Formats: sequence, C-alpha cells, structure tokens
Amino acid sequence: MAAPPIYNPVIPCVHPIPAGMYPGRMIRVQGSTPPGAQRFAINFQCGPNTDPRDDIALHLNFRFVEMCVVRNHLTAMNWGVEETNGGMPLSRGDSFEALILCEPQSLKVAVNGVHFCEFPHRIPFQRISHLTVDGDVMIQLIAFEGAQPPQQMYMSGPPAYGAYGAPPPAYGAPGYGGAPQGQVGPQGAMYGGQPQPQLVQGQQRGGVGTGAAVGMGAAALAAGGIAGYAMGGGFSNASPPPAVETASFSESIDFGGDDWMD
Repeated sequence: MAAPPIYNPVIPCVHPIPAGMYPGRMIRVQGSTPPGAQRFAINFQCGPNTDPRDDIALHLNFRFVEMCVVRNHLTAMNWGVEETNGGMPLSRGDSFEALILCEPQSLKVAVNGVHFCEFPHRIPFQRISHLTVDGDVMIQLIAFEGAQPPQQMYMSGPPAYGAYGAPPPAYGAPGYGGAPQGQVGPQGAMYGGQPQPQLVQGQQRGGVGTGAAVGMGAAALAAGGIAGYAMGGGFSNASPPPAVETASFSESIDFGGDDWMD
C-alpha cells in the first residue's frame, strides 16, 4: 500500500519516511518561495531530532543570496565537505518541484523536471528515516513514490563510506523526457504532441512547470520502477556541467524557493 502524501505541512516540519529509503524510492517535494526568500533546506535525516541535530545523509540548502545549492552531510554535529557546483535552478517568489531519487551509489536530484545533481552516499541510505524542511519556503506536497523491492535486491548491510565502487551503467532513456501525451499544464495548455525543450548551450534555464512535472511522475510510475522514472523524464546518470542550461518554453516561468545556519 502506497504511503499517503503530506499536504501543506507547517514549516519547519519533520516527517518520517514510510519504509525508509531504498533503491528506486523517490521523494517528490512541491512548494514555492516568498519574494524575499533568503534560503531554505530539505534534509534527509537519520532520526527526527533537530536540537541537537541527528545525522543528515543529504542536506540540500537552496541559497538565494549566494545563488547556489549547497549539498553536504552531517555526522555527530560535524559538517562534511560542501558541494556547490551547478548554480541556482530556482528564483525567488516562484513555484518549484524537487525530485530526490535513491540509487545504490547516490541520491539524484532533479529540479523542475531537469536533472540537477548527484550526491554519492556518505552515510548509508538504510539509515535515512526522516525528512525535514525549514527556511523561507511554503510546501504544498510531499509524496513518497516507488514500490519497495524484495529485500535481496539491495544491500543487506550498510557499507562503509566510499565503498560503493563504480557507478552502475546508464538505465532507461539517456536524459529527461517530456510530459506524457495528453497532459494538461497549469495554464490549461496541452503538452501531448508538443516538442519538448532540448538542452542548449548559452540559453536561459526555463524549468518544466509543476503540472507537467506531476504528469511526468505519474506516467513514470505507471511505467514502473527506475526505468519508468527515466522514461517519464528520469534522472541523468551524471550531473550536468554548470554551463549547460535549458531552453525556455514560449511562456517561460521562473521557478522559485532558509534554513538553519550550517
């Protein structure tokens, strides 16, 4: 039985992740940021405590002042090495959708339908139990997607940090696909049969709207499993270089979204 989604949680919020994280598990977060937003964070924690803070397997800190997204982990209240490449995919005051997919070697993040980054596991994914959100953000939806595989399909014991070896070969479609045929966007425009934007050097990033992204997720889940995510606009097998951006739709929308200081 699928876990029910969480609607309009009060921020800051702490929620358990039903059945935890495992390869194929995807968390969908839809929200918006106020025009004066400074920062907000999404944390994948190894427990519910925030003071003192439990270990964090993935800290996603969207910083509008520095115009970057900080990725890091926390162990025994000590931060690791920050990753900040990739720029800032969001704009203040606008809506966004973030997808976080668990794989055996890493957590992959897509923002507004476009692959953004890959964060190799520094803490075993089996320890992740809670999701926390705080900062300058309003969340409309947190959804837990992806059927739990049989126990033998993933590692029986938590491996040591950095012991996962080489990443697996690419799966499914090589990049992000378009919205499924017949999906209706937030402005009532049909996406079925429309050409999808391609990655183009030197053009301004224009993300996929929330309505189209939700449609992609639904069709991907219907296709089933990790391959389904790829067919429905899935995750790239490697983070894109910062210089690569996407073409805007004819009616482009800038997407937007503080967190405790790290």
